[in-house]
Amino acid sequence: MNKKIASAEFPEEIPLVYFADLTVQIIIGWFKKFDHLLVENDPRSFQDRDYLAFTIWKNIDSGSYKIVLGIFDNKNQKVCDARVIQAGSIDPKIKQAHSNGRVEVAIWQ
Repeated sequence: MNKKIASAEFPEEIPLVYFADLTVQIIIGWFKKFDHLLVENDPRSFQDRDYLAFTIWKNIDSGSYKIVLGIFDNKNQKVCDARVIQAGSIDPKIKQAHSNGRVEVAIWQ
């Protein structure tokens, strides 16, 4: 599943936003714009869902982070919306979702 998202087609221009401190509330706030696509507490497995909310974690050499927030259309196997956030620090809950940087892609419920 993660491999599909990592190799998926992204929209041509992804906006870049800067935050000094990226919190989980900022991420959840952006995902809420897509409530009409995402089913809260969906009991289906990730591969059976129509849309997935995901983040992709990238460390930058300067000591900051880049996080891609996106909505993945599982049926058409493409990213339907995304944005990139560059941040100086990251909320521990985001780090935990990405196993402290060891896991590049995290799926959010």
